[in-house]
Amino acid sequence: MQRNLIFTAVFAAFSLFFSQLSLAEESSAFVARNAALEQRAADAAHQEAVAKQNAAEQQSQAGNAQDS
Repeated sequence: MQRNLIFTAVFAAFSLFFSQLSLAEESSAFVARNAALEQRAADAAHQEAVAKQNAAEQQSQAGNAQDS
């Protein structure tokens, strides 16, 4: 009987833990935070792509200047 009570308590605790996680995913603060993080990542990726493109153009221009 004692073992069944412990098993039931552990199962209930895990169920409550996971239900709190599912509620957090649906909260507006959680969604807003994830949207802000995604926007920052997109901005950083865009800036990196622009920097690489500018570096490639500068190398191309430097190569053309040396060929002249």
